[in-house]
Amino acid sequence: MQRKMFVTGVAFVIPITAVIAIFLLVPIVQSLYYSFTDWKGVGAYRFIGLQNYWDIFQDKVFTESLTRTLMIGISTALLANAVGLLLAMMLDQALKTKNILRALFYIPSIIPIVVASFVWRYIFDANSGLLNMLLTKLSDAKVNIPWIDSPDYVVYSLIFITVWQGIGPVMIIYLAALQGVPAELKEAASIDGASKVRAFFSITLRMIAPGITVNVLIGLANGIRIFDLPFALTGGGPANSSETLAIRIYRYAFASSELSYGLASSFILTLVALVVTLFFLAMTRKYEQGVS
Repeated sequence: MQRKMFVTGVAFVIPITAVIAIFLLVPIVQSLYYSFTDWKGVGAYRFIGLQNYWDIFQDKVFTESLTRTLMIGISTALLANAVGLLLAMMLDQALKTKNILRALFYIPSIIPIVVASFVWRYIFDANSGLLNMLLTKLSDAKVNIPWIDSPDYVVYSLIFITVWQGIGPVMIIYLAALQGVPAELKEAASIDGASKVRAFFSITLRMIAPGITVNVLIGLANGIRIFDLPFALTGGGPANSSETLAIRIYRYAFASSELSYGLASSFILTLVALVVTLFFLAMTRKYEQGVS
């Protein structure tokens, strides 16, 4: 009987294992090999070892893209979690309009990135954008801040839009976590004389620790591999000031036909994402263990 169950289980596992091996593992191994060559995507190539990886880190544009990507990824993850948690706490109250507000706050996350990019480009336009028009009316002076047309502002604009679009799923996860906090614990804290702030940090925040872990990891993953928003909004400009590592990989592999260079960059991005994710995972797991 056990042998029959084992054979049945293997029979069900083999098809998906074959699909993963053929369409995922084999391409990854091939890509890793080609990253050690000078392959242009077509034609002959030769093995050059770690030369691509060495040259990449001598490229100032690449290192700036890497630094910028880490800044965007970490900032958006932290800000989206902070704002999402505040909104979840607000919507966890007995409000008559909480269902409508939940839908309104979630809507940005279902808007296609390209559509959102065109809308925000209109809002952030330096000359006729809605934001500068509003600031002009409030300050009684002409405001022409180049929100997405200046290297001084464009990264912060990207972070703002990414947070705006990412708070919906974060809020939903925190809402689910908050509804799992026992009311008895809150009542006991209130009876003992604990303030709402003390009860939040001593009880609520500790009880929703798994939700924090999930949201931080998702936010980091989405932020580090961000491509579509800056590509559609600014094309990586001005002067590469909004170019993320994913866009730089695209330029290496397709715009410059340096496919092996792009593959090496992609593995660096994977390694960076893995290291940053494991670091934050260790921090959040340590916090969860401290809670338990």
